[in-house]
Amino acid sequence: MVKKYLPLAALTVLGLTSVASAARNTSASGKPVNGDVCAPSQPAVCYPDDCPPCQRCLGPENFAGNPPVCPHGCNGDFDITVAAFYWSTHQDGLEYAIFTEVTQPQTATVAANTVFNHLANAEYKHPSSKWDWGFKVGIGYCSPCDGWDLNLLWTWYHGRNSNTLDSDVTDNTAILPLWSEFASSQGGVLFATSADAHWKLKLNLVDLELGRNFWVSRYLAIRPFVGLRYASVKQHYEITYNGGSFAASATQFPFNDRVDLENDYRGAGLRAGLGSEWNFGCGWALYGNLAASIIYGRFSVDHDEWIRIANTTPHSEFNILDTSESLRASRAILDMSLGIQWSTMFCSCKYGFTAMLGWESHVFFDQNQLWRVNRVGATPGGTLNQNPVTLNLTGDNVLQQRRGTLDTSGWTLTLKLDY
Repeated sequence: MVKKYLPLAALTVLGLTSVASAARNTSASGKPVNGDVCAPSQPAVCYPDDCPPCQRCLGPENFAGNPPVCPHGCNGDFDITVAAFYWSTHQDGLEYAIFTEVTQPQTATVAANTVFNHLANAEYKHPSSKWDWGFKVGIGYCSPCDGWDLNLLWTWYHGRNSNTLDSDVTDNTAILPLWSEFASSQGGVLFATSADAHWKLKLNLVDLELGRNFWVSRYLAIRPFVGLRYASVKQHYEITYNGGSFAASATQFPFNDRVDLENDYRGAGLRAGLGSEWNFGCGWALYGNLAASIIYGRFSVDHDEWIRIANTTPHSEFNILDTSESLRASRAILDMSLGIQWSTMFCSCKYGFTAMLGWESHVFFDQNQLWRVNRVGATPGGTLNQNPVTLNLTGDNVLQQRRGTLDTSGWTLTLKLDY
């Protein structure tokens, strides 16, 4: 009888053992927490680094593949990122004048102005780069499901470039405008004795990223990611010319010329990249990030030119050029950064802090959509310096579009808190 029921009792005990084991591996919601599922059974283990005071969380141990850097606990991690940066900016195609070492004629006439057809030691002048502050603010979450993370980051930056140029008859120099449709009453080649250029940039970027930061080895972690980007790139360019052909004579300043240009772009698109962290102990590491995005959006371009009569009361302005353009296009953006960082864990590896300092560059391809308009071959005509005013409409307009790439670069300090 005992021999008959002994196998049955053994099977019953084995079944109860399996049920108990399954109960230990099941959460309150009834979902398993071990094996090949997302959540680790215990918080991440802190491993000592090469330096005894330093510790670093290498992530959950129950992963057959590359273990994720985060989360540090079973419930996932939130993180807050703030950054301050000091960048300069530059864009191709903003040359506003040619500065040449040619003696200005005492009387601006068609025949006398032919001297400007010869350029001696000439150089193109463009707005000088300035350094300006900006910031980034972001929030993210790293899930216990294989260490996937979701991050939202906003970048804000206002840049400006400017330059002032002056020449004089006694200096044997002259300024040849590159952005004016004006034809002087004296005719001939257009020239000026002073010029000012002011260019401003308003940049806003919003990035939504889905990535996974994981360890390739004990001292190397990489983070591939994909996501979306919204970009707003607004430019304003103002140029003024005075003297020379813009005066009644070469030595008077009765009026000035103002060119006002807008180049705005807004769009959204896809973004992907790869981040890397090269650790060399005690919480110190080098980081390098590279990302590329394709944005589909709309350009809005405006071009106006005004002549301001200074010897009348009140001052009068005449609009001599008014154009606009709107087009849709895709544009590529390249993001790069390289620097050094320091990280630490505290409160039994429940919280993390990272400080990063590095050089960052962003390249916005083919952002300059501005058209240049110049008047050539003008003969004497018009009475701009008299009342009533009539414009000189002789000569021909020459249209040129100088495509240009916009770039920003500079130092960025980033602070990140994980909790």
